[in-house]
Amino acid sequence: MELVENQNYVSVEAAHFSYDGTVTLKLSDKRELKLAAEIWTGLGQPKDKALTDEQLELLEQEACYTTIRNKMLSFLAVREHSAFELRRKLQQRFYKSVTSDVPPLIERCLLEMQKRDFQSDERFTNRFVESKLANNPQGPFRILQDLQIRGISRELSQTILSKLASHELWLKKAVLCLEQLHKNGKKQTPAALSKKLYQRGFSWETIEQALAEYATINNQLESGESSAEPETFTTENP
Repeated sequence: MELVENQNYVSVEAAHFSYDGTVTLKLSDKRELKLAAEIWTGLGQPKDKALTDEQLELLEQEACYTTIRNKMLSFLAVREHSAFELRRKLQQRFYKSVTSDVPPLIERCLLEMQKRDFQSDERFTNRFVESKLANNPQGPFRILQDLQIRGISRELSQTILSKLASHELWLKKAVLCLEQLHKNGKKQTPAALSKKLYQRGFSWETIEQALAEYATINNQLESGESSAEPETFTTENP
């Protein structure tokens, strides 16, 4: 205990191991550090000894890593995240950390999550596109933009979109969007409707076809030729 009286020295006074593979160290400066037990064991468990600067720095970094890891796991437990989203959230969360090497620790944690298949940009993109196709009358360019904002590459986004959707599906979604725009009862010009469809991410080719198809449907309804129920759009039934 004499070593601890000098505030220049820090020692580990107690170590409590947990079932989850971590150990909580109680330091002589009243701090508690929680980190992987293997790190503490690898140092030889220097209890009641003055820690060297290198040992203390390692323990602090590993404690920070454990905190980052737990936070990342909590994010992934709620929903799929892209790697970009996790980086942004964790950097915002730990920007005041006393540990200077937070970005490398985040990258190390991301690599661990990916190796364990807890995080995957491809899986995130699949889930994201499936959700958009099921719940929103949006075009492919809007979805591509949303994926880009979340750090997904154009190549991966295009691949997933091509797998889950088709031109026929986009056309049906554009027509559905036109139906929703007309529900407010306000008559709009084709130019105004085209602009709104374009803002929702549809191509000009799809917009022209959707306007023509919607006009045909309206004419049939007005003449009483069609009484078909509205279609439900799914990725399995484009």
